[in-house]
Amino acid sequence: MKTEETASVQSDRRQHVRVHDAVGLEIQKLTEMPAAGQTVSPQPPKTVRKRDKYDIEGYAIVRRDFPEVGNYIDALEERIRQLLLDGDVSQAKPTHKVSLSAGGVHFSDSVLLRPGELIGITLTLFPSGIRIRTDARILDGNEAPEVAKRDEPSYRALFERMSDEDRRLIEAHVQRILDKSSLIKN
Repeated sequence: MKTEETASVQSDRRQHVRVHDAVGLEIQKLTEMPAAGQTVSPQPPKTVRKRDKYDIEGYAIVRRDFPEVGNYIDALEERIRQLLLDGDVSQAKPTHKVSLSAGGVHFSDSVLLRPGELIGITLTLFPSGIRIRTDARILDGNEAPEVAKRDEPSYRALFERMSDEDRRLIEAHVQRILDKSSLIKN
């Protein structure tokens, strides 16, 4: 018997093109994440060298005489600071085989999830290294040979609260995979 929710999921599933891909996938149960306004036990701060601490002779002169180089160094140092202090370290290689579309993802993982549960997902797309963070609702769990990984259960999740830009990034990534596979077939 089809319910209204099942019909909605089925129509969404057909709306987006789906491909099999290897991605970096991090899953976090929202129950394990701090609630808004809740304080998190502080991590010991990682030290980041400030730009005036370099032991390079003439560093200050180059920054003064070449402002575009100084701006580039500032941007680079800010990105390094984000990576070190915020823990936003992208994965170097894929961790999961998935079935991916702009509407959701089908994956296998050792984390036990239940249908209806809302989770946080971070996807790293390769080879671009683009990272996308979103929430996803677990629709169901079953065994799917295309994403199976040892004895881990597989799950189908629908992206929720995803920005239009992130959805476009996934659509472009899926299209690149399709274009590449059509070139190989020809």
